[in-house]
Amino acid sequence: MPSATASGSDAKGDSARSRDHNQGNQERKCTPEQKAAVIRIRRCKATAFYDILDLESVRSSCTDADIKKAYRKQSLLTHPDKNGHEHADEAFKMVSRAFGVLGDKEKREKYDRFGTDPDSRFESARAQASNPFAGFGGARAGGPPGAGFGGGGMWEEEISPEEMFQRFFGGAFGGPFGGFDTGPQFVFNIGGNRGFRVHQMGGAGPRRRPREAEAEQRQASGWDTLISLLPILFLFVFPLLSSLFSGGEPQPAVPSMVFDAAQPPLTHHRTTPKLDIDYFVDPAEVAGWNDYKLRQLDKEAEVGFVRALRRHCDTEMRTKRDLIDKAQGWFFPDPDKMKIADQFEMRSCKRMDALGISR
Repeated sequence: MPSATASGSDAKGDSARSRDHNQGNQERKCTPEQKAAVIRIRRCKATAFYDILDLESVRSSCTDADIKKAYRKQSLLTHPDKNGHEHADEAFKMVSRAFGVLGDKEKREKYDRFGTDPDSRFESARAQASNPFAGFGGARAGGPPGAGFGGGGMWEEEISPEEMFQRFFGGAFGGPFGGFDTGPQFVFNIGGNRGFRVHQMGGAGPRRRPREAEAEQRQASGWDTLISLLPILFLFVFPLLSSLFSGGEPQPAVPSMVFDAAQPPLTHHRTTPKLDIDYFVDPAEVAGWNDYKLRQLDKEAEVGFVRALRRHCDTEMRTKRDLIDKAQGWFFPDPDKMKIADQFEMRSCKRMDALGISR
């Protein structure tokens, strides 16, 4: 017979993933012990919380540690991730509900006194009516009217069975299905006016309220966004700031230039580094430039030449397409216009092909 510890090790994984228990479980199997647990639990009344956790015989003497052990065993037996029985999901929810009541000291006291679900307004009010003086001892000091009946309604703000399972087996118990501490660790206040609260008396650090957890998550996501933007800041913002506040001289502007043939006053001859394109600049504009600045100028001239040549080639291709479209006519092509389109010379495109520049 597999123990609760062995079943716990099999239940590792992402319990928050989306699934359809009723359909998915029908395709998987369950052990005889798992099947018997599901059948036994479903035979219990919905509010027979001790019986659901198999503690009916010791209900008057069982401790908080006994309730936690019972929840651990029954939740591992009925968890739909490993139990393929078609009603495992229903049994698992009943186990979680039972622990949600018996694991909370105040709710357990109300349940032991009235025998009804402490989170049900109707049942608690009916029990209170049968004993009108019993509710005064159970009311919370300073609480709102009706606080003695368990707060905000049946299943109104309680955590899900999956979340309860995750919280029970994580954190305070040393990770998923870690070593079980029989000492008091926490109790859930499910369905109250503030969602749930956790009393930490040992184990790991104190648990967070839902609103605190959401705020902490939002703060963490903000830091993640800032960290993801740091490379952009280093690449663009810091160089800009350094150039603004640096004491060095600003870089001179690129002088005017022409390609292939000199045009006064652009008579100083230079050549681009890779394509060996001749270009000319005004000697007065580059007077006093060192070799490094002149080499940078050669590179910039080549980039500008390629950009201008590609732009002219694009214009030539569009012009030729327009000529061909006009020569097609509505019903039949015009031979004269088609001849003009065919003879249209695309000098820039041919030069790009000759230089090995991609279009």
